[in-house]
Amino acid sequence: MVGRTGGIRRGASTLGCLVTLVLFMGALYYGTEVGRIYYRYYSLVDVMKVQARFARNQTDQVIRRNILSRIDDLGLPSEARRLLIRRDGPPYQIVIRTQYRELLQLPFRSVQLTFRPKVESRF
Repeated sequence: MVGRTGGIRRGASTLGCLVTLVLFMGALYYGTEVGRIYYRYYSLVDVMKVQARFARNQTDQVIRRNILSRIDDLGLPSEARRLLIRRDGPPYQIVIRTQYRELLQLPFRSVQLTFRPKVESRF
């Protein structure tokens, strides 16, 4: 006798694979959105650190112009343009900070994220 080698397929493994694939694609999509928002934040902090490092040789207007240029390049909200640049001393230091909000769209709700980048450097 020759038996059936195929058997009855119920589709349970196919459905499980499909659900896993949909969950993975959803996580990938929203993960890239979150990643994009945090990439912009860390890029802003990086340019603020660079400007603070060279603050001894630059005026506040030059520092402001360089940071605002990067804010425009990143496409950050207009409220990020309200920079506070403060110099104190001695010991001499500079503080650069701003605040802005980003809207993260999730499937069933939206989340408002508030960022407060701040850099302090002594020179």
